Amino acid sequence: MRRMVLGRTGLEVSRLCIGTDYSSVYGGSPLGPKILLRGFELGVNFWDSSESYGSYPAIREALKRLRRSDVVITSKSYSPDRAGIEKHLNEALQEMETEYVDIFMLHAVDGMDEFKRRREALEFLLEAKENGLIRSVGLSTHSAKTAWALADVPEVEVVLAVLNVEGLRISEGDAELMISALKRLRDAGKGVYLMKVLARGRLADRAEEALRYAFSIPYAHSVSVGIRTLKELEFAVKVAEQT
Repeated sequence: MRRMVLGRTGLEVSRLCIGTDYSSVYGGSPLGPKILLRGFELGVNFWDSSESYGSYPAIREALKRLRRSDVVITSKSYSPDRAGIEKHLNEALQEMETEYVDIFMLHAVDGMDEFKRRREALEFLLEAKENGLIRSVGLSTHSAKTAWALADVPEVEVVLAVLNVEGLRISEGDAELMISALKRLRDAGKGVYLMKVLARGRLADRAEEALRYAFSIPYAHSVSVGIRTLKELEFAVKVAEQT
């Protein structure tokens, strides 16, 4: 599978990213590590997680079979303050049994006022990067206006944004504005990847169309797809390779 350098982070990621927001799959089931390892065999080296997903157990087991440097892992925190985000980063390191997280994000920042409220958490992530606990600082958002504004925020190196063929779940704007924002982010040297490309299952009956749309966006380095089965994985890999 084709890989791309994620903006100026230097991280090389596959066009498909495995989304792990299914605790029943990645929270202790033997299926979770199987998906991650089979994905790696198929060229997928990018895993998206969060403190709220319950997916660290599968990642920990999969990492036992791989060199840590061969995969890129994102995690996230909703916490607005230093104590909370420090706790969540430490949990990620301990529960995945890794010395660093490649990308750690402020999770679901859906307005610039909210971004300002998270300043203390952002300052902690910048310190954690200096200390080698994370490689890059990121942010996830549903807001097209926020994505647009983040192009002017040098501290944020990676943006995970909502986009899908129907423009569902986008706030503060529409798909047209979001696409413009993604271009602006990429032109600014940010790493960009997409989430909710199936709109949390609302586009499941149009999965191939929806995935082809997402992989065709020229401003996204990667596309995170929630994967629950090996069949879903192999289907997403096929579409990614054909698009």
